[in-house]
Amino acid sequence: MSQQYLVMICTAARGGMRSVVEGYRNDGVFERWNVLLLSPHVEAGLLKRLTTAALAMFQFFGLLLRRRVGLVHCHAAMKGSFWRKSLFALLARALGVPVIFHLHGSEMKTFVSRQPKIARRLIAWVLSRQSVVVVLSQSWADYVLSISPEARVQILPNYVSLPDLSTKYEPIANKVRLLFLGLVGTRKGVYDLLPAFQKAFGSCNGLELTIGGNGEVERAQALAQELGVAEHVCFAGWVSGDDKLRLLQEADIYVLPSYNEGLPVSILEAMSWGVPVISTRVGGIPELINQGQDGLLIDAGDCEGLAKAILQLAESASVRRAMGAAARNRVVTGFSKAVVLPQLEGLYAGLTAGRPVLSHSR
Repeated sequence: MSQQYLVMICTAARGGMRSVVEGYRNDGVFERWNVLLLSPHVEAGLLKRLTTAALAMFQFFGLLLRRRVGLVHCHAAMKGSFWRKSLFALLARALGVPVIFHLHGSEMKTFVSRQPKIARRLIAWVLSRQSVVVVLSQSWADYVLSISPEARVQILPNYVSLPDLSTKYEPIANKVRLLFLGLVGTRKGVYDLLPAFQKAFGSCNGLELTIGGNGEVERAQALAQELGVAEHVCFAGWVSGDDKLRLLQEADIYVLPSYNEGLPVSILEAMSWGVPVISTRVGGIPELINQGQDGLLIDAGDCEGLAKAILQLAESASVRRAMGAAARNRVVTGFSKAVVLPQLEGLYAGLTAGRPVLSHSR
């Protein structure tokens, strides 16, 4: 039999889902499991997106017909992402190929609730047809089972590689550096963060805020100007690679006051650097952060609570150090490469056991 692939389906657009897949590549999963990555979606105009999706499906269908696909791993979010990946997944299942349907979408609940009844039934059926539906946390497992009781659900959290803390920058006297990384807009809570930062700044003049991300940057800049804190807020744009590394090395506090999330990689990255996190009680975040131990949690939209949390950490370096150390340990024990990657590869092995598939080496 010809060599077969583990075909991974994921968007080429920037974001947390793609960063998870790039982590798999960097950590050797692609090489060990003969992964072929297909991207049916790109950040581009409508014609380019349609062409990209069609070409990816054509290539995938050809591989299936030639029996070159041993396992499919679809990374899906909500809206168009869910429906696109469903087409790939259902085609593979119809031909007897096992499929992992990996849900990342932070707004999946909203997406499903807004669908007409027939679409909700279709979503439930799609999930029930998969070999395994992977979710990021227990709360998401409970939700998927509530809408598709026959789905075979497995929890697999996101993970990060542990950085060398000796390279972290030393704190600067009389200065506390806050960091936000993500899409600039309402969902990630930027328009709550800026007013909360203004309130906290009035009591702690050493605060500085860096906002890294694309999106509604001009609107956020205008709000910072209106609030009188523009001189103390840096809009860094989309950051990656060494630029992102530098920001994490410098950060004293990481803030992500989102309204919807799965299990944000950015929070895991901050915690791995020993940075205490302020975030919200949404998605899988409460299962990651122990309130008052390795971070602080507030309700989404609570600007007053967010300002108080910022001040609580900004005013005590010892509290920041203790929470940061606990945050790092939380990642080491539950969300590190050494813990999560064996679970992923065990899932691959279980789904391909007894099948003449996958040219891989251990």
